[in-house]
Amino acid sequence: MNHRILSLLTLCAIWTTTVAVPAHAASSNTNAAERKFDHAELFAGTSTGQKKAGGSTKGALIFNSEKKIVEFQAQKGSEVISIPYTQVKSLLYERASKPRYTEAVLISPMFLLTHSKKHYLTIQYTDVNGTGQYAIVLLDKKNAQNAVAAAQAETGKDVERVEDK
Repeated sequence: MNHRILSLLTLCAIWTTTVAVPAHAASSNTNAAERKFDHAELFAGTSTGQKKAGGSTKGALIFNSEKKIVEFQAQKGSEVISIPYTQVKSLLYERASKPRYTEAVLISPMFLLTHSKKHYLTIQYTDVNGTGQYAIVLLDKKNAQNAVAAAQAETGKDVERVEDK
C-alpha cells in the first residue's frame, strides 16, 4: 500500500515539474487580454469565400479580449485586418489533407501513403459598409486547435468543423 502511494506522489511530482510549472510560466509571460497565434497566413477571400490565387500574407492571428477584436498582424508588425467580435457572423474550421505527390516523386513512393494536412479558419464578417466579407487564415498545425478554441471562446460563435480524411 505504501509503495502505491509513494509511486503516485512521485508521478504527481514529475507531472508538476514537467507540465504544470512550464505551462504556468508560459501563460504568465503573455498578455492575458491577448491570444496570439504565430505562423499563420491570411488569404484574401472573394465574396463567395474562396481563396484568391495570389494574395496571401504571413503573420499572426490575434484575439484581443480588451478591444474585442480579431486582428491579423503581418510579420513586419503592421496590422492587415481588424474585425470586431460583434461583426463576426460565422466561423468555419477546415482540416484538408492531400497526398504528398512531390515527395513521392523526388524521394520515395512511400510518401504516397502519407498525407499533408492544412488547417484553415474562415471568418465570415460584415465590414463597415455592411457587406459580407471573408478572412481565410491558414493556421500552424501546432496551434490550430488552440486557435479554433480561442475563436469560439472569444467571439461567442460556434465553430463549424469540416475535416477531410
